[in-house]
Amino acid sequence: HDRTQLTPHLSDVERIDRLRLIRSDNVGPRTFNSLIAHFGDARMALERLPDLARRGGAARSGRICSEEEARTELAAGRKIGVTLVAPGEAAYPPRLATLEDAPPLLGVRGQSDVMLRPMIAIVGSRNASGAGLKFAGQLARDLGDAGFVVISGLARGIDQAAHRTAIESGTVAVLAGGHDRIYPPEHENLLAALLDRGGAISEMPLGHVPRAHD
Repeated sequence: HDRTQLTPHLSDVERIDRLRLIRSDNVGPRTFNSLIAHFGDARMALERLPDLARRGGAARSGRICSEEEARTELAAGRKIGVTLVAPGEAAYPPRLATLEDAPPLLGVRGQSDVMLRPMIAIVGSRNASGAGLKFAGQLARDLGDAGFVVISGLARGIDQAAHRTAIESGTVAVLAGGHDRIYPPEHENLLAALLDRGGAISEMPLGHVPRAHD
């Protein structure tokens, strides 16, 4: 089924509750979706988390994100232009929303309409050859001219070559860390340039420093 139809526009209270749930220990996208399906909403799921942990044999329940922590993250994100959106809401890439483990809340920055356009990913080696960089750039330019938004990971090498040549047509960066922890740091200017006509997305909380497996 089409998961994009499952979530109407969230109220502020629902957004806080969902943020608290996904930021709590031992809750990833699949567990989040199971909890929502079982309990009906994030508030009820939050109330039941300690009991579920005990029934699961845990000596103590994991940390549950507080309302204050969630409000602080929302406010800090807004200061740098980040909006947290759920699958089915405007600015959430519709094809991403169809995945079973789609992020329950996605931090989005830039031009929201670009997220709804046809996207194609170009990713590759960080230690690319000159010929590889040139070829990736040409591909990105041609795809942009054909109406596609080029999406990549803002990494060194192929990613940055694709982003740079697709700035005018629109490109989206998928960030490995939080929106305030850009990696590599020397690509902060590239990110700033692409946000004028494109965007950036991250499922990570603010302050999250990217690690190799991110």
